[in-house]
Amino acid sequence: MIQRKQSLYLLLGAILNLVCLFLPLGSFELKGMGVSPVLYNLALVDYDGVYNFAYCPLFVTLALSGIIALVTVFLYKNRPLQMRLCSISIALILIWMILHVVFMYTSLSDIGEYNKNLTTVFPFISAILFWLAYKGVRHDEQLVKSADRIR
Repeated sequence: MIQRKQSLYLLLGAILNLVCLFLPLGSFELKGMGVSPVLYNLALVDYDGVYNFAYCPLFVTLALSGIIALVTVFLYKNRPLQMRLCSISIALILIWMILHVVFMYTSLSDIGEYNKNLTTVFPFISAILFWLAYKGVRHDEQLVKSADRIR
C-alpha cells in the first residue's frame, strides 16, 4: 500500500540508495599533477581510465539495502517481517558507512586528499528514512494488537 507513510519512506530511501549507486562519491586531489581519480560505489576510476574494482563491497551493500527496501514496500500485510527487513536495511547502510570510512582512510590515503561529494550523504538520509519507516510499521503493529485486545 503506497498511501502509508512508511511505504513512502521506504520508497524514498530506496531511490536515494539507487541514485547513490551510480553517482560519484568523491574525487582525490593528487599530490602531484594530473587528472584526479574518482571514487564510485563500484570502482575507483583512475586518471588513465583504469577501473579498480576493489571497492565493490560498497556497491553490494548499498544495492542490497535498496533492493530489500523495495521488497519491504510490498510486504505490508506482514508487519513483523517488514520491521525486520527495515532493520536489515539500516544495518547494511551502517556497514556501507563503515566500509566507506575504512576505504577512505586506509587504502586511499596514499593517493591524495579525498574530496567528498553530496552523494555520500544519501545513504545516511536513507537510513533515517528506513528508521522512520520502522517506527511507522511498529506503530501500526501496536494499533492492531490494541484493537485485538478490545475485541
